[in-house]
This record gives sequence, C-alpha cells and structure tokens, in this order.
Amino acid sequence: IRSFRDTRSRGTRFGQQLVYNPGSRMVARDISITNNGPALGEIVSTGELIDEGDTVLATFRQRVRAWLGRPVLELRIELDVRHEPNGYPWHAFYGARFGWRDDRAVLFRGVNGANAQTGYTRPVSPDYLEVRLGAERSFLFTGGLPFLQRHGSRMVDVILVPEGERGRSFDLLLATDRDVPMQTALGWVSPAPVVVTEKGPPPVGVSSWLAHVDMPSLILTSMKPVEPGNGMNRAVACSFVETAGFGGAAEFRWARDPQEAWLVDGNDNVLDAIPINSDAIPLEYSAGETLRVKAEWS
Repeated sequence: IRSFRDTRSRGTRFGQQLVYNPGSRMVARDISITNNGPALGEIVSTGELIDEGDTVLATFRQRVRAWLGRPVLELRIELDVRHEPNGYPWHAFYGARFGWRDDRAVLFRGVNGANAQTGYTRPVSPDYLEVRLGAERSFLFTGGLPFLQRHGSRMVDVILVPEGERGRSFDLLLATDRDVPMQTALGWVSPAPVVVTEKGPPPVGVSSWLAHVDMPSLILTSMKPVEPGNGMNRAVACSFVETAGFGGAAEFRWARDPQEAWLVDGNDNVLDAIPINSDAIPLEYSAGETLRVKAEWS
C-alpha cells in the first residue's frame, strides 16, 4: 500500500509492505480489481518475497477491502512460506511493515481497554496501535496479533510468522480518528453471531435490539445467562470496562424491563443492590474500572 489517506486532508497516514526479517523485497506479479460494486471495493495483489539473490522466500496474496459507509480499510494477508524462519523470533520472521510520514508522531497502544502512550521498541498489544500527530489519530488494529516491533522512528512491524508459527492467513484493519478505538478493536475480533432459528422474526419486525448502554466508552465485554435469585426465573450477568480514562454515569436498558439489578463479583456473588430508575439500570464507574452487573426478571 503506497498511501492510506483520510478523505479530508488527503494526507498519508500509513504505507505498508510485507517483509522477511532480516531482509527481503516485495514483488507484485498481479494486481486485480476483484469487486467494484456499489457497496464494496476489493483489490487483490499476488506476488513474492525474494532475497538479495532473487530466491523466493514466500509467495503472498493480499486482499484490500473498502465498504461504503464504513470508514476502515480491511487487509487480509495470506502467505505460502517457502523458507521457514528459524532463530530468535524478534529477528527472524515474516511480517507486515507499516510506516508513517513524520518521526515526531507519538505512539499509543491498547492496554486492558485503555489507551496508553508507549515508547517501547516492542509495544505489545492485541488490540491496536495508534500513531498520533497533532490532531491526527491513525489506527492499526491487529486483530489479536499482539507482537509488534518498531523499525526505526517511522515504522513498525506486525509479526506474522516467526519460527514454529503454523498460521498463514491474517486479518488487519486500518482506520483514522476514532474517539473510542476499543469499540472497533473488540468488534473486529468478535463479530456479531448469527443464530439459526425455526421461528420467524419478532412482532416488532425483522430487526430489534436486546440491550443498550448509553455511554460508548463503557465497553460491554461479556453477557451470559446466570442462576437467578429467589423469586426470579431469568438472570443475565454483564461485564463492563471503562476505556476513556474518565469516571461517570451511564444507563443500561433492556428490551424487557428487569425487575431487579445487582452489582456482582466475578463469581456472580452479590455485592450490592442497584435501584432501577424507571426502565434503566443506573451505572456509576471510575476511570478504567471493571464492573459486573446482574439483571433479573420474574
């Protein structure tokens, strides 16, 4: 990728190439437009990684996707490794190298839901890496790949295949100017599930909602059925984590109003009752706090 740009300033945020460390050249043999529809644009490039003696180290297939109304660029990398890397994994690996234009940029990474500045040469994060330059915020979502290594002052390598790695297909995501990047990081690795049922759509129509929290920086990380209390026949426990670094209050609503709500620990033991305000469960949280809430229905 020569230039990944935002649509306003047209300034380059990222460039990208595939590499074999300690040295290689990425040579494209074919670049094809595989989808040019009204909602999806897709380009696939195939080629080789070669060394100084023009020996083929690996072949690659790289797919780039852009969707209408979704301000991200999807990147799928597929490698067919001919020369297996061996030795110290930080020195011998196949990777995706991303570069930015200004060495004054500051790096941030996702750490337990929070956005934290980093000066590490190896800023480990399974969530994302942010390159910030003034008001510009450029994001590389790694899709669960945690190991990154800076290369000079303007480049970073996402390690794909070190010694012993058997995976050959990898998904990455590029985006710009996200206020709550953990929402994107979580959605990228946990897409909405599809459950096949024999019943038709609900009476409200073909789409509806189950639960809603009105604060985007309060991330819902899990939701599961649990044992209900006395006099109740249904209960669901939900875990939240605050990701913006600010305390505050939020309201948690369900499609069907709950009768009781509780603050519980990790083993679903009740810590305190939460008074329900009309149809909403009020939540109070501190910066970076993790909390678990249990809602019950009779």
